[in-house]
Amino acid sequence: MPRYIIERQYLVPMFEHILVEAPDLDTACRRAVDDLAEPWGEDAELCFDDARPTTVSCAAELPEDFEPELQVGEGDDGYTLSALLYSSELEHLPISDEFAHGDEVQESAVGFV
Repeated sequence: MPRYIIERQYLVPMFEHILVEAPDLDTACRRAVDDLAEPWGEDAELCFDDARPTTVSCAAELPEDFEPELQVGEGDDGYTLSALLYSSELEHLPISDEFAHGDEVQESAVGFV
């Protein structure tokens, strides 16, 4: 049976309200996304209520004779799997939209009630 290395993500937004002085909105937004210009403060909050669904971001199939000691569901070493996924010659497989994006629906902006 084929075995796949899969990277999955569960993205939890972190938000913070900041005041940025700038000559225009584009410049203010550039500063806001620049962690050096506007470092995150200690009052930043994780917002689990607005977390996105679990998605698959990358996958590769292991050849049958490749790393036979890796066992499915046996607490595989995450570093080893990451190295195999990104540092080996394994071909990354296309991920269908159903798994790559989940059922994302932007119902509200993060951090606002």
